[in-house]
Amino acid sequence: MNGVAYTRDDEIHISANYIQRYLGDIKTEITGVVYHEMTHVWQWDRSPQTVAPRGLIEGVADFVRLKVGYAPSHWMKPGQGNQWDQGYNVIARFLDYCDSIRNGFVAELNKKIRNGYSADYFVELLGKIVDQLWSDYKTKYSN
Repeated sequence: MNGVAYTRDDEIHISANYIQRYLGDIKTEITGVVYHEMTHVWQWDRSPQTVAPRGLIEGVADFVRLKVGYAPSHWMKPGQGNQWDQGYNVIARFLDYCDSIRNGFVAELNKKIRNGYSADYFVELLGKIVDQLWSDYKTKYSN
């Protein structure tokens, strides 16, 4: 298979080719991948009415990987990136910031996504539009 791993029907599939080619600490890497993929099992991203951006869904999974201590060293550091939805690990870092404003934010966001997606969820949960939150995030790490 191409890529690293995927989850379908609550089953996690990890690429044997990826494992074979990986040069670092394979136990740590695979543990991180499993945390990421397990997140997809409990996420609300599979119903027909849920149209959350794929990057956000993957960013939440990387957020979980980050929170349990399995973020790879090659990920962007806090404050890096040009926009909040630039890539999975940028989103993870941004969601970590949002979660620091309101503990449980990511879980609440996941709950709301059950019935569809709206950028207004950031306003409902944190009181600011996502672009303002991104600006605040960038300011926090600009020093």
